[in-house]
Amino acid sequence: MIKVIAFDLDDTLLDTSGILAPAATREAFDTLIKAGLKLSHEECEKLRIEWIKEISHRDVFEKLALHHGTAETAVAAEMATQLFYEPRLPEKLPLLEGARANLDYLKKKYSLYLVTAGTEDAQLRKVKALGIADDFKEVFVVNSLIKKRKKAAFLEIIEKNKIQPEELLCIGNSLTSEIRDAIDIKAISCYFEFGEERGRLSDGPQFKPTYHVKHHSELIKTCRL
Repeated sequence: MIKVIAFDLDDTLLDTSGILAPAATREAFDTLIKAGLKLSHEECEKLRIEWIKEISHRDVFEKLALHHGTAETAVAAEMATQLFYEPRLPEKLPLLEGARANLDYLKKKYSLYLVTAGTEDAQLRKVKALGIADDFKEVFVVNSLIKKRKKAAFLEIIEKNKIQPEELLCIGNSLTSEIRDAIDIKAISCYFEFGEERGRLSDGPQFKPTYHVKHHSELIKTCRL
């Protein structure tokens, strides 16, 4: 029986791919191109979409600089990474359709946590702009820039709540991030299929998410909450 729920943020509660990513990636590409990258914006975007299925955006910018730039481009990759992970944010951001109703319902029945990857400053600014801080018992920001994973946060949540792994439900849109980590620790997982494709799990039934939804309107019924 589920007792605790851990939500991802980007493209699970917030439409990051549609609202924030286009401007952030353009700024990052501009920085690389000005520093000698020998690709157009369109070529950069085509490679980015393909590469993020396997690697982080930090690695994408470094790989672009290494294979298609100069020594100056390689230096600029750090700035490109910062521009992507710490984008300009409006004062207020909208939740995905149905997310507000789900949070209002679920926080009355379960302990809710937010486990998000990125830089602490940027992710907490997103939380503030969305107005969702009070919906969660705690917000965990996993520094993906130094390749930290969400597994440690999930294990800490399990320990804090004195529950078994199968009493934790992890919801998110990245198969190779929170879904893989949830499966690794034998927690319940719900793949929220939204935004850009973020990799695939290995073949085999042991790697299949427990649940799979594409919209918040499906979440409560599908996950039997």
